[in-house]
Amino acid sequence: MDYIADNTIEEQQRAEFPLHDLGDAFFALTTIEDGDEHFFNGMHRHDFYELLWFTDIKPEQAHYIDFNKYPIAPNQVFLLLPDQVHSMDQREKCGFLMAISKDFFERLIGNDIFKLFRYSTNFSITIPDCRLSVLSMLLDLIRIEYDDAKRPAILESYLRSWFLHCIDFQNETGDLASRDPRLQILLESIETNYRKQRRADFYANELSLSAKRLNELTRSSFGKTISQMINERLILEAKREIGSVRKPIKEISYELGFSEPAYFTRFFGKQTGYAPEEFRKRMAVLYEG
Repeated sequence: MDYIADNTIEEQQRAEFPLHDLGDAFFALTTIEDGDEHFFNGMHRHDFYELLWFTDIKPEQAHYIDFNKYPIAPNQVFLLLPDQVHSMDQREKCGFLMAISKDFFERLIGNDIFKLFRYSTNFSITIPDCRLSVLSMLLDLIRIEYDDAKRPAILESYLRSWFLHCIDFQNETGDLASRDPRLQILLESIETNYRKQRRADFYANELSLSAKRLNELTRSSFGKTISQMINERLILEAKREIGSVRKPIKEISYELGFSEPAYFTRFFGKQTGYAPEEFRKRMAVLYEG
């Protein structure tokens, strides 16, 4: 598959990462081992929230989220956000997959917690043995209702309880409870403005902080400077665009706020180690595999 030469519309559509959707459904549940292999093959995206609970896996298993490799441990949970690029070999993994529509997920989680998920890179926990019984019991209730009447109100109640137990455990680890509320505003601002605003002063002013103080906060919470966070968001979007769309690199560079394609090429190469066209070819090989 040639990602550089011009192609027909049909070939261009095949070149894009497939977008999986729920259709008219608001929720779906299956086991990882029994799921339709079509939904696991190759790199793909979702227009919904997808929760993966790996209950039993062979050693040295992993999957890819937004081009990053994540090792998998037994009883580890991952929440994939809409539009994230995902790839996973279905073999040698057992567990559960829940697909939840955007509207249904946002309603059952609640606005404040939803924002935490929406602007997080990834949500992942490993469920301790002491929590397995209650989460397994709730999942059994979810499965019974899903296999029977699929009543939204009842599923919403069970799912909210399931997620709140996970979030409660995450709070105990300190990952969520230690977040300064101002950093949530910062994450939202980066998501809204990263294409046009890359100066630390802009984001610091929004929080009534100095750039120095903002960098102190981001280093203590995320281990990176504000500039590094903005660059990471730019690179993620660049990877998604380059890897999934038959769009000229020049056009992508302008859409991401670069005044010259050559500047974008240098920036992308410095951040990833690949030229944009080279990265596109690598994604083509991965997709075909």
